Amino acid sequence: MTRDDATIASHLAQLLPAARWFADKAATIERTTVHERFTLAADGPVELMLADVRLAGSDASPRYVVLIDAAGEDATATPAAARWLVEMVLSGGSLAGRHGALVGHSIGGRAGRAVAVGPTDSLTHSMTVMPIGGDASNTSFVVRSGATAWIVKLIRRCRTGIQPEVELGDFFAAASPWSGTPRLCGWLEYLPADSPFASASTALATVHEFAPGYTTGWDKLVGLLTDSQTADDRLSGSHGDELLEIVAAIGRATGQMHQALAARSDIPAFAPEAMTPASGQVTAMGMAAHAEQVFSLIESRRPHLEPSLSRRLTTVLHARSTLVSRFDRLPSLVPATTMIRVHGDYHLGQLLVAEHDSQSRGAEHDSQSRLAEQGSVLVIDFEGEPGRPLAERRGKIAAAKDVAGMCRSFDYLLRHVAKLTGRPYASADLERLEACYLDAYREVAAGQPWWPADRETADALLAVFKLDKAIYELAYELNNRPDWIDVPLAAIEEAVATVARSHA
Repeated sequence: MTRDDATIASHLAQLLPAARWFADKAATIERTTVHERFTLAADGPVELMLADVRLAGSDASPRYVVLIDAAGEDATATPAAARWLVEMVLSGGSLAGRHGALVGHSIGGRAGRAVAVGPTDSLTHSMTVMPIGGDASNTSFVVRSGATAWIVKLIRRCRTGIQPEVELGDFFAAASPWSGTPRLCGWLEYLPADSPFASASTALATVHEFAPGYTTGWDKLVGLLTDSQTADDRLSGSHGDELLEIVAAIGRATGQMHQALAARSDIPAFAPEAMTPASGQVTAMGMAAHAEQVFSLIESRRPHLEPSLSRRLTTVLHARSTLVSRFDRLPSLVPATTMIRVHGDYHLGQLLVAEHDSQSRGAEHDSQSRLAEQGSVLVIDFEGEPGRPLAERRGKIAAAKDVAGMCRSFDYLLRHVAKLTGRPYASADLERLEACYLDAYREVAAGQPWWPADRETADALLAVFKLDKAIYELAYELNNRPDWIDVPLAAIEEAVATVARSHA
């Protein structure tokens, strides 16, 4: 740990592009500098660093948080680093650096619903760490100490301002009776020395209670679909029945989440707002501007992709004006609803589904009785889409944004299973999953001001948000997972074909 900043920066310049969570893979790193270095009071020589990355051809210098050991290896999910992070958060500790300080915030003692944080003296027990969610923009892991367990997430891309996951987690813990999410226990932030205001802080990590006996919605549904014996029984038989039951539970959970997010008109950040043609126009313009950015990205990447994919993307580029014009419908649709806070990046990977065998939850299930009372579906990761600015992620918008995100996730699910099994993709399966989900969602949303009462209006609103989501997905896959480009690309091609059929 005696290495100078220049040596560390040179090492990070090589480490960052290879990291799954590094969001700027599409750019060339021009220079890396170390803004802060904190030696953690942990069981081993670990440093937490804030590194600024200057990107070639851009004025941007995004900041990332990394934890490395004496050998320069990633030390994030190690017992030493995990112990320090959990202790710092739960104790509300602080650690001074060169230009600011790390500050832990525990919400266990606040008024409102109790939070099962576990005693801090449980950290005297031996600690185990299990990384989870490897395919993510952040780094998450389960920390176990004695009979207590937490989920710790390191928010890799540092953005100054109010982090939605912290804001929403605090809201659910202290201001809402909704029990459909694991409770936030606290968070770690970086606060610059030259600004005492919370708006200048940067959230670096969160600590949530752990939900035993749950698996992600994505893993659960993939398992059920791949266990089906033939292409004809995917959504029938025992596996199909269980899958549709889960999809219906997800629909109800989504409605309950929106109900909770719209329930506190006395809290300005969460008070629902009427959506007018003017605000709808602003939203539509934002969608159109984002789409144009993605089209520019496609133009730059297309020559480097394999020929058949390049040709398909060329066709999309030719239809760009047609696609952008689809957002023009939004202002005429939105007066039928109100704007609320939403999840913002809602898909099957952001859900936890309870296993049916309650005995499998073991001692942890008994030690966290509040979680035992929760439903079969829990919602996690309220950070919003990582590619969007914080202000946009915290904005109020139609609940259709989340509903569209889940519908798009069903498409991802079915296309992924088709690749795994070699069975053909069937659009009828997607229609059935969406119908099951939406029917259950409407059981809760019916009569609510945040969901259109008219079915045709709701469907048209949903179509606009589905297209916006598919365009966002296409940019994400171009930058991070080229093997997945076909999923959003097929959805966009279908949108183009739908417009062509309507004009025929």
